[in-house]
Amino acid sequence: MTLLVKDANTTIQSLSTELDGSGNLVPVHASASVSQGVASPVGPANPLPVINTAGAVASDGSGTVATGGSPQTLFGGAVPANGFLVQNNSSAALWVCDTGIASSGGASLQIAANGGLFATPSGYKPAGAISLYGATTGQIFAARRW
Repeated sequence: MTLLVKDANTTIQSLSTELDGSGNLVPVHASASVSQGVASPVGPANPLPVINTAGAVASDGSGTVATGGSPQTLFGGAVPANGFLVQNNSSAALWVCDTGIASSGGASLQIAANGGLFATPSGYKPAGAISLYGATTGQIFAARRW
């Protein structure tokens, strides 16, 4: 249903409406983008722009497993503010955890050998420091935080 209303310039404008759960006529609000002070409805021809304002320069945390069978903390224990990634460049699996201490199971996420990758979306803030577990001393990994 469309309701006709007059705007401040006394021009008739249509206002989209629908019935709510109680049968009352209510306006339908459409998302809009604003360009040079003019609002345009969002749709396939005019998508809503998405800008990650939380972006930050990546910081390297690459290295090797210091002691096989013992978890280690990445990035010097700093919690990534906007996300992180870890790539396994070794020939055996690695495990990563951002909610506690990494192990070969439990809440840890396995990263496959020979290039397996775990990456969070931009803007993801982990619950805590990133912990890494590898069974063998010297396993190589690449890591970035942002």
